[in-house]
Amino acid sequence: MAKKIAFAGPSITQKEIDYVIDGTINGFYETYDQHTKKLEKAVCDYIGTKYAIATHCCTLALHLACATLDLKAGDEVICTDFSWVATSYAIDYTGATPVFVDIEPDSWCIDPAAIKKAITPKTKAIMLVHTFGNPAQMDEIMAIAREHNLKVIEDAAPSLGAEFQGQKVGTFGDIGCFSFQGAKIAASGEGGILVTNNEELFKKAQLLSSMGRTDSQAIFWSDSLGYQYTIANLTAALALSQVERIEELIEMKRNYFKWYEARLGDVRGIKMIREKAGNRSIYTYPSILLEDSITTNRDEILKTFKANNIHARPGFPQMSRFPVHEQRFPNPVALSVEKRGISLPAALNLDKADIDFVCDLLLAQLKY
Repeated sequence: MAKKIAFAGPSITQKEIDYVIDGTINGFYETYDQHTKKLEKAVCDYIGTKYAIATHCCTLALHLACATLDLKAGDEVICTDFSWVATSYAIDYTGATPVFVDIEPDSWCIDPAAIKKAITPKTKAIMLVHTFGNPAQMDEIMAIAREHNLKVIEDAAPSLGAEFQGQKVGTFGDIGCFSFQGAKIAASGEGGILVTNNEELFKKAQLLSSMGRTDSQAIFWSDSLGYQYTIANLTAALALSQVERIEELIEMKRNYFKWYEARLGDVRGIKMIREKAGNRSIYTYPSILLEDSITTNRDEILKTFKANNIHARPGFPQMSRFPVHEQRFPNPVALSVEKRGISLPAALNLDKADIDFVCDLLLAQLKY
């Protein structure tokens, strides 16, 4: 069988193996959290935040962010309509209502103009996503948040190392969250991390993430309702090795995008999602939109890919159309990406020949 061209997956070297072995041998007893603490420090040092809490997964980091900001029933949170559903479910878990708005056609990130139109007296926060490693428009978003006294959570799950105008994403809002899930650029199978520069929010999140325990009266005393959201030390050891290699991994992803761009960048009817001037995308999932001039059915392309052992992904369905949610706005850009978007393979074990094979098969299917 031909080589499996995977959509996403990690680069594993001897470093990762050594760190996991070290975590297995030396990550218990009195050193039970040493790799977790090293991971939190490494992420803070890399992106430039003061505080971090490593979590079991990014979904829990996002819920922790929402809970830390006291979101509750009756509150509204403006949210992108294009993301994995964990983004909105983290809001739902608190009882607050996600209000879904449209995305920008050139970045697939939340549209600041759509945010403005969705604000009501009930709006308490903005939950944005740095989509697929592309930075959202943080200058405009933060200006809106300041004007309306709104909290900001950055869902930067796939975007560790992406930059908006020279500043790392995840550091603009009140709280940022990253993922180490196996398809992300720095992978530990599962895992996430919450970051902030606000000491008060950090202490509150820390309390919530560890069953509300401060040991103020006894070892197992709980001062308030909390959750068991902390990462396993062994998982943290693997995540740490990946974070220490992050710039190398970013370079690999950016090279993949260059190879795709060289083959697809000038093809009529294909719109590539490119970084904006002054920004750095890490191109976790290089993505394209099939414009109306192309008559080939998107799903037929994906079916042909699958038949040739290639895993690519369609655009996310609109979360606003899920049964548990309410669609307040039609969000036509998000709908078009759902129907015509493709995220191309970018697993960190691919080479140029693999990318060329994907492009050859894609181009052979295009009809106008």
